[in-house]
Amino acid sequence: MATGAIAILLLVILTLIAVVMRYFFNNPISGTEDLSAILLTVFAGASVAYGARHKSHVSVDIISRIFGPNLTRFTDQLMRAIVVFTGVLATYALFAKACGPEKACITGNFNISYRPFYYALAAAIGYLTLVAIYQFWINLVKAPEPHDEEAAE
Repeated sequence: MATGAIAILLLVILTLIAVVMRYFFNNPISGTEDLSAILLTVFAGASVAYGARHKSHVSVDIISRIFGPNLTRFTDQLMRAIVVFTGVLATYALFAKACGPEKACITGNFNISYRPFYYALAAAIGYLTLVAIYQFWINLVKAPEPHDEEAAE
């Protein structure tokens, strides 16, 4: 949580300073786009990992209220399967395909390599995928609890 919070705080401060320098002093800061892209990548990766660990991603509870717990278990499993599929693809793409030798994987102004940030984002998405696999398995083997039906009503 601290990594994401620090990254978003730095991103806000950097954006504020860049806007003030550009519009009030007519003196833009070189490289703010580079730093903003890198900080946003760190923030996104930290948010994905935190959300996966603490089950704090956005969810909609309309299905369980209308159709009951059985359909909710099915749709939860379907969404976890989709998360696993896309997570595996994204992790593979970020590790193996994002920075090939034919691609320029550096920022435009400061020539900062994107590669370590791609790897950090891939690790965060990989963690999300592992959590989804674990939750898929747990939900597959556990029996529906009696209070699930009461909560849906």
